[in-house]
Parts: sequence; structure tokens; C-alpha cells
Amino acid sequence: MYNFLSDQKRRSECDSTRQRHPSMTFKSVHGEEIFVDVRLKQHSNNKRAVEVNVSGGRIQFLPWIRYTLILTVMAFVIQFHTLHVGWLCTAVLMQLATLMYRIHGKIVSETLLVVAGLGIQTTATFYMGKQHTRFIPWGSVVDIIIAETISMQRVLFYMALLVKEETAVPNQELIPLFLNTWPRLPCLQYIYSACQDVLNPSLSLR
Repeated sequence: MYNFLSDQKRRSECDSTRQRHPSMTFKSVHGEEIFVDVRLKQHSNNKRAVEVNVSGGRIQFLPWIRYTLILTVMAFVIQFHTLHVGWLCTAVLMQLATLMYRIHGKIVSETLLVVAGLGIQTTATFYMGKQHTRFIPWGSVVDIIIAETISMQRVLFYMALLVKEETAVPNQELIPLFLNTWPRLPCLQYIYSACQDVLNPSLSLR
């Protein structure tokens, strides 16, 4: 898949100045540590850009080890291995297949790249190195907002991209961001402030 904004970044790399904020540590809604890296860029053609990378989402191998040990002890207690060797092999293979599935589908970092006048690109990086990229043209971008939802009697905040659809009847759509790293509200406010420096620079100067 062609990466629109990466090509634009390579062309203007030699004539742009960067301002990198120190990497910040926050907590996700699950209580895990996540790391936020913000880079502000000023290009020679007066296009401002900000790149936000949220990483974390490490695979917790310790619970898997504990779970496997518990199942192993239970299998020996009930002498499961003496009943049928095929059942034991099937159980082990199912456990390994589940672990491999979790590793293959695990997203470890999410990146939001905003370039004024060009568009917004979101990139999800998987544990195995695979990346999924989505590009939204600047003309379709309305704003970036912080919304809230209710899950299991708990209020969760998330960041979303508000875009307009080019249809016969004007309509707007919400594209959720950072749903795999799930930053808490203070982290979302930090990212929102950095993005508004590009989306609405006049407001940041007040």
C-alpha cells in the first residue's frame, strides 16, 4: 500500500526543522504503561506537521506461563496423560495456537501523522512488524475530538477523528483513534493539544 505522507516526508526532509518533545509516560485504561512521543515539524513550504506515536501494548507472557503451569499440574493430578496421549497433544497444540494468534494480531504501537493542508495518516504497527495504514485527505477532515463511551458501567474516553463524507446528503463520521493502546484522559489531552497546534494554530497562539 502506497504511503502518501511518508513520500511527502522524504521530499521535505532536507528543508524542514523539527521540534521533538520529550517522551512522556502515561497509563492506559488497563493500567499498563504506554509511551507517547510527539514530534512537531515546520516545513519550508509553511506546512506544519505533528507526528504522535503511542507505544506499549506489550504481550504479557507471565500470565500465559502461570496458566500453562496450572493446567499442567491439573493434568498430572487427574493423570490426564495416561488417558489418551492424543488428547494431551491436542490440548498443547491448542494452547500454542492461541498464543501464536494473540502474538500475530497484537498491535504494539499506533501513530498519528497530521500535515496541515495535506491530510492525516494513521498507522498501526503489529508485533510481527506488519503495518496497517489509513490516509484521510485534508478536505475531509473536520476536527479531532475527545469523546466518551460507557463500557461495563465504566466511562471511557477516546480520541476520534471527525470527517465529512462526500455523499448526496452531507454527513459526518467518527473514526476512533488509539483503540489498541487505549490511553487515559490525561494522555488524550496531551495528544489533543499537540494536534491542535497544527489543526488550529491560531488558537494555540492565544
